[in-house]
Amino acid sequence: MKQLKLLGISMALILAAGCASTPKPAAQTAAGSTQVAKASRTSESVIEGDIPAGSPFAKIQIGMTQGQVHEILGQPTDTKVYQTGKAWIPFYFGPDTMRTDEFYKGVGSVTYAGAGVGGVHWKVFRAVYNPAEDGFAN
Repeated sequence: MKQLKLLGISMALILAAGCASTPKPAAQTAAGSTQVAKASRTSESVIEGDIPAGSPFAKIQIGMTQGQVHEILGQPTDTKVYQTGKAWIPFYFGPDTMRTDEFYKGVGSVTYAGAGVGGVHWKVFRAVYNPAEDGFAN
């Protein structure tokens, strides 16, 4: 019985340690632009690119709603919607079962995460500033 209790506590600690993550801080460059380092794992939320300080893209933050982003950047040139692997996990009701990518020509792309239970509520998951963006899902 004592071993079973110890096993349960160990598993809870392992799960808690695996779920913890901290966002990467932004660094200011000499020209006043914000540059955010790439995430070490693809599942981390991050804003990437050498964003000019006066650019509307500099106002984008992780967790913003799709409507807030559209107020800042306008309507995207193209979009792409897809399911993540988490959609197939039984009894997973978290916020990352679906994603949508929005592409802005000459600006970059914004990825939203959302859940399909009770309607999709898109929140910014990742943003990539790229002035060479062609604006279309390839």
